[in-house]
Amino acid sequence: MPMSLSTGRRLLIAVVLAAAAAALAGPVGRLSVAMTLVLFAPGYLAERHLPTPRLPLLTRLTVWIGLSLGAVALVYQWCWVAGLAIGPTALWLSTGLVALATLSAAWRDLGQPVVGGPDDGAQRWAGTLTGAILLATLALRLAEIEGLALPPWVDSVQHALLVRIAAETGAAPISLMPYLPVNMLPYHWGYHVVMATLLRLSGLGLPELMLLTGQMLNALHALTIAGLALALWRRPAAAPVAALVVGLVSLMPAYYLSWGRYTQLTGLLMLPGLAIAWQQGLAGRGRGWWAVAALTLAGLSLIHFRVLLLGAALLAAMSLTWAVGQNWTTLSGRLRAAVTTTVAAAALTAPWLALLVARTLLPAVADGGLAGDGSYNALSDALLWVTPNRLLAALALAGAWAGLRRRATAAASVLLWMALMALMANPWLITYLLVAVGVVLLAAALLQRRLALSVFGGALLLGTTMGTPPYLWLITNDSVVISLFLPLAVLISGGAAMLYARLATLGPIVARYRAPVAVVLLAAAGLWGAQATRANVLNQTTVLASPADLPAITWVADHTPPEARFLINAAPWLPAARRGVDGGWWLMPLAGRWTSTPPVVSAYGSPAYVQHVNAVGDTVIGYVPGREQAIFDLIVAERITHIYVVEGKGPLQRDLFAGRPGFTQIYAQDGVTIFAVGT
Repeated sequence: MPMSLSTGRRLLIAVVLAAAAAALAGPVGRLSVAMTLVLFAPGYLAERHLPTPRLPLLTRLTVWIGLSLGAVALVYQWCWVAGLAIGPTALWLSTGLVALATLSAAWRDLGQPVVGGPDDGAQRWAGTLTGAILLATLALRLAEIEGLALPPWVDSVQHALLVRIAAETGAAPISLMPYLPVNMLPYHWGYHVVMATLLRLSGLGLPELMLLTGQMLNALHALTIAGLALALWRRPAAAPVAALVVGLVSLMPAYYLSWGRYTQLTGLLMLPGLAIAWQQGLAGRGRGWWAVAALTLAGLSLIHFRVLLLGAALLAAMSLTWAVGQNWTTLSGRLRAAVTTTVAAAALTAPWLALLVARTLLPAVADGGLAGDGSYNALSDALLWVTPNRLLAALALAGAWAGLRRRATAAASVLLWMALMALMANPWLITYLLVAVGVVLLAAALLQRRLALSVFGGALLLGTTMGTPPYLWLITNDSVVISLFLPLAVLISGGAAMLYARLATLGPIVARYRAPVAVVLLAAAGLWGAQATRANVLNQTTVLASPADLPAITWVADHTPPEARFLINAAPWLPAARRGVDGGWWLMPLAGRWTSTPPVVSAYGSPAYVQHVNAVGDTVIGYVPGREQAIFDLIVAERITHIYVVEGKGPLQRDLFAGRPGFTQIYAQDGVTIFAVGT
């Protein structure tokens, strides 16, 4: 008898054939296949061994992403510790083994009979809608980068350099030699090793890879927030609403494109999977879920440490709300599990944490502590209330109110998470909190005539006289504000799901038509949101490079020696770094050439080196007609061999060098001019 194939296995065969066709089609096709493997396969292979019953597919996909990103980062970390590099053979062999293991596991899983639950139809309906929203989000994100030659703004340049180094060495970019004199780099590099892996597997150019993967990761937030909403509210209708808010309505995280905030974007993508694993652990679903949480926590610390702290606040909020009403036996057991999980995560990433302590924490304490400049933590009203945040905030408050009325722990957890994030960015709020709690305790002590309670309340009030806690530079108000799209989407989705459930009780006619009406409303909201926000996603002031810079950079790579030293334009940036103003700033990450203003990751060099780099940049920034000799002296002192200028960008322009002895124009196209010095 011929072998009978299940529907799932037929679908798997179709996916494999499509993946093979895509991989043969070219670098973009290979990127799509490689990205699917890297983002989902390791997490799937680990999560499938957890005890049944399994979570809904949307929730599992969310967990897979967080686990997979963490696993890739951890592999590179321990290779660094062992002094190993992942060469081409090892990379392709390990990728092939992961692919074969994934296909084998999927073949077995998809051959099992599917046992439907009481809400199986609702799950499929929610999954289909979420998938459609995800595809619409991806299409919109890809449209947002049309015409971009290179990723925008400041962070993108240093990300590109770190990805290049990781791809060239097959190792974590702990050392930036020979590009920059920086060793033992204490900058999170988890995102960069993931991108380096995709770069090597796909064969795509670095700028195109960063732009495409950045928008794909951005779009995947619609999927992960849907999985988190489904897990927290346990209502299928919450998933597509959360996906809609993040993917098509909220300006964040789409606006991350303008900043090149790829590391924070990737870190936030891991948070929902981490929260789901923690939730399952608290619910007593087995030690395997605590292991998933430990692995995701460890990987997150390598991808973005600030997001790790925001994630810790989320886990704390979930734990506190879950603990209400639990008996001591259950509480003590979960507390031990949570502590063990945290210790395990720290052990998994101990080499990285040790480097952070040695290169960041201890020097910061030695320089006067971790307190930051208050102006750096100023809250941007324009960023907080960017369109359509006022509407989203109102809807989120309505969802929170509805959830609290029903005593939903999801609403309490998310509200407490937002409060903890605000407290982390504004420690001075602790003073007001202590006053409020102290007054309540004193009033209760007087009514109940309890001395111990009154002493405790008085101690809290006394603590407020000891000064305001300082702001710590680890968490800023703006970093919190641009992360609020996550809790807002969860609260809105919960309110919408409860409203959808309520409609079913209003009679058979309403119950019959609520689903198609909901689909129409979701589509209308998506179209409105996409139209309202798309024009604001890309801030043109952050676009430094133009299409004319790409051929110029390629020309430099092909026609100048590797030891060439380029003078480029500069502009003020942070106290410890200056920035470029045009495509010349991309010469180091794309062409491997030295530039007078390096990527801002150079700020991790020695104090003397950083001071010198900034002095060079300040000389360029300070140029005005009449100070030509300062530029010429700089060219001699820095052994400059070439000059890269772009018409209308920066203080140094073509007229300063054209026709002067010692400067020869060797490239001029579409406003980009390159001079050779001394020929």
